[in-house]
Amino acid sequence: MIKALFAVLLLSTCMTFAEAVGANNALRKDFFDPELLKIDTSKYLGNYVSNTEVVLERGERVKLYELLKGKPTVLLFSYYTCEGSCPIRIDNLNRLIKRSDSLLNRDFRVLVLSFDEKDNLETLKKFKESHGPFTSQWVFGLIPKENIETLTNSVGFRFFFSERDKTFVHTNVYVFLAPDGRITRYLFGINPAERDVRIALAEAEGGRISTNSVVDLALLVCYTYDPSRSAFVVNPTIIFGGVGFAALGSVVMLAFISSKLVKREVQ
Repeated sequence: MIKALFAVLLLSTCMTFAEAVGANNALRKDFFDPELLKIDTSKYLGNYVSNTEVVLERGERVKLYELLKGKPTVLLFSYYTCEGSCPIRIDNLNRLIKRSDSLLNRDFRVLVLSFDEKDNLETLKKFKESHGPFTSQWVFGLIPKENIETLTNSVGFRFFFSERDKTFVHTNVYVFLAPDGRITRYLFGINPAERDVRIALAEAEGGRISTNSVVDLALLVCYTYDPSRSAFVVNPTIIFGGVGFAALGSVVMLAFISSKLVKREVQ
């Protein structure tokens, strides 16, 4: 009797273990390494984005470089049925532009392109209606199925479709392009700071001076990009230079005051 009971317990334990292993394998099957989504920016900065054909919201097909038209451009890869970070990333940038005079009145472009081959002009239209109105800088489009891999690979953008969650997993990034199509900056995240966008646009302009970019070019001198934060921080050379200049000024001022006091005593 005891042997029979022991056998039943052993069989039950083995079955439970087998189920656990099976569940673990199922999880592993759906598991992906987040490192695969990272963009090695050092490999892509300065490269040219692929000049593939894209489809605009009215159905016309144009080359990507035709949309740049001599303007610095913020490129966003998204998809229009996303219920996660894509609409948040777009809405945040749209609000930022609307409340910033320096961005609202600036001559640049924001290009949103869907990498989902199932997106169409109808899903694009619904997205714009749900999240608009958008400022004049915005252009929305689709990437034809045959061009998706070529275009996204040219900037290092990677994405995966999760069958379990029925959604795309992808990098949240704003890609800044120069008017000639060169990649000049990546800003990661879904809520960019106004200062970072302005400096990144100044970089993308390639030093071209305009009424709206003079201040931003000054910011470009005072700030440097920190990859660990995906943000611009105060340039340390400016800090130390400022401290040194202040110290030098203090010494000169002190010497001037001392010489005045010495002259008074002599008199």
